[in-house]
Amino acid sequence: MKLDDIKPYVRYAKILRMGADYSSVNMRAYDNRLLYFFSGNARLEIDGTVYNPERGQCFLWTPDSVYSLSADGDGFTVLVVNYDYTFAARNVSLCLPPAPAGMFDESKRPEKICFSDFNEFNAPLFIKDMHNNEYDFHCLENEFISPQRNYAAMLSAIMQKILLVCARQAGTRASAGSSCLVLSVIEYIHENYANDLSNAAIGQQFNYHPNYINRCMLASTGQSLHQYVVNARVLKALELLQTTDLSVTEISRAVGFKSIKHFSQSFKRCYNYSPTHFR
Repeated sequence: MKLDDIKPYVRYAKILRMGADYSSVNMRAYDNRLLYFFSGNARLEIDGTVYNPERGQCFLWTPDSVYSLSADGDGFTVLVVNYDYTFAARNVSLCLPPAPAGMFDESKRPEKICFSDFNEFNAPLFIKDMHNNEYDFHCLENEFISPQRNYAAMLSAIMQKILLVCARQAGTRASAGSSCLVLSVIEYIHENYANDLSNAAIGQQFNYHPNYINRCMLASTGQSLHQYVVNARVLKALELLQTTDLSVTEISRAVGFKSIKHFSQSFKRCYNYSPTHFR
C-alpha cells in the first residue's frame, strides 16, 4: 500500500479520562491505534520502548506491537482511535477490544497493511508535537459520538488528514537537518523555472552534490529533484494556458522545456489532457 491510497475506516474515536487505577499490560490490538494525550500523567510502553506522554504528543502503532498503558499519579486524558487504513473490513465489529499478547488470535485481525513508500507507518510512530491539530481530534470525536449523514465518510476524511499530518511530521523530523536546504531549493526552482534546472546546475548553485540534494528532496517532498522541477514547470504552464494567449510552443519554451514533445507528455501525465486539448 502507498501513503496516497489511505482511506481510513474509523471504528472508535473517543476522548477518555483514565483514573489513577487504570492499567493495561502487555496487550495487542486487532486494529491500528492512535493515542493523543491531552493532560495528566501516564506510562506507555510499546515494543519495549517506554514513554511518559505529555500534552500534544501522539502515538500510532499496528496490531504487530505489544503495548502497556497505565496511569501515573491522578490519571490522564487521552483520545483513543481504533482504525483501519482501508474500508475493506468495515463489516467487522464496531469496536474490537485488545487481547493479552499471549492470547492474540491472528485470524481475527481485520487487515494487514504494509506501506511500500512510508515505512514509518509499519512500526510504532511517536509524534512529539500535534498541538495544532487538537481541533481535528475534537472534530473526530464529535463526529463519532454524534453521527450524522455520511458520518463514516466524514470520519474517514478527518482521520485521513490526521494521518497525513503525522506522516508529514515524521518525514520532516527524519530530514530535519536538510529542511532549510530543501526550502531554499524549492524557492529557487519556482523563481527560475525558465532557466537551467538540471540536477548538476542546482547542485552547483547550492554547493552540494546533486545526489545529496536529490535525497533530501525525496525525503521531504516524496519527489525526486528532477520530478519536482518538471512538476513546477508544468504548474506554471497551466497558469500561462489559463491567463495568456501565448501558443503552446511559446509556453513550453517560457517554462523551460527544451522539447515540445517532452512538455506535452509531462503536462498530460499531470493533468490527463494535452496542453492543446486543455486550452
